[in-house]
Amino acid sequence: MLDGISKKATDLDYAIQSLKEELQAVDDYNQRAEMAVDPELKEIMIHNRNEEMEHAVMIVEWLRRNQFEFGKEMEDYIFRQGKIVGIEAQLMGRNGGNEQNSGSSEVVADVKSLNIGSLKG
Repeated sequence: MLDGISKKATDLDYAIQSLKEELQAVDDYNQRAEMAVDPELKEIMIHNRNEEMEHAVMIVEWLRRNQFEFGKEMEDYIFRQGKIVGIEAQLMGRNGGNEQNSGSSEVVADVKSLNIGSLKG
């Protein structure tokens, strides 16, 4: 433990560093699986990639349980339907609380939330 850093902060650092390593391993195995010519080797690489995903998700769950802010953000965004940025707009009170998205690829903020007056004369 570094001087001035709490045990909780140290554990958080360990979790974040480990999560980065697991996600890098997922990427590495995924690329190898895509490039592998031998079907059995491809199958092994996919298996290994999926194992690394399991490890990453275990760390994410630890973060949810042990870091309030991560947990709150996960509650807001994970397993929600709709566009991710649209969910943020809804959570921030924009979009009039309307959960339906018009199908547009853009999220348009309520003019009042931007403190912009009407442009109509």
